[in-house]
Amino acid sequence: MTERAEYIRKNIRASKKATETSRINKTGLTDRKVKLNSKNFDKLMKQRGLTKQARTELKNSNAQGSQMQVRHAKAGEKFVTTHGTERSSGVFVSEKSLGSAPGERINKGALPHSNTAEFETKVELARDQNIVYGKIAPQSKFSKMDPKQQPRNGGGEQIITDGGYNSGAVRTKDPKYPVPAKQSIMQRANEHKAQHCIKTSAAPRKLNATANTQSKSKGQNRS
Repeated sequence: MTERAEYIRKNIRASKKATETSRINKTGLTDRKVKLNSKNFDKLMKQRGLTKQARTELKNSNAQGSQMQVRHAKAGEKFVTTHGTERSSGVFVSEKSLGSAPGERINKGALPHSNTAEFETKVELARDQNIVYGKIAPQSKFSKMDPKQQPRNGGGEQIITDGGYNSGAVRTKDPKYPVPAKQSIMQRANEHKAQHCIKTSAAPRKLNATANTQSKSKGQNRS
């Protein structure tokens, strides 16, 4: 091969790579993964209504130096969420299990201390959407907040959906999940009372709207 021919071939490869990377800006994004740079990640998340701080935090949930990817996914595609008694947000999913035991899932998923990872639930995309693939970054701050001090080294795969359950991006047909927020709050309250030898009333009081709203916001766990 002549030097001129090799030069042309390299230019073609570089041009093709640049075209694929820029597809995030176009409606022609395919179901094939393409690289997603930081600028286009910010643009995509801004379109989803995320603040600058939220975009930065979401970006930092991906391991430093790892390459993010994006593809156009179809409604009905199936993924896995990892969660405790209270459901996950559905914003973070994976294509397969993060591990065979809760501790392994907590470690690979670098899960918040509020996500005890006892359960894995299959979800499906409720509509067509662009999903972002990344490698989960370590989260030592979650380990420090965990009474058991379990490691959060990350390294697992995470997929960011277009807003999870709250935006209607994902759904589950599992009749057990998501567990009602009210049930989760009452269970935690009774466990706290039992731990501190506080007498539990026979009839649980009705939760007000504020408490119910707060419980939903606490369900935003990586999964």
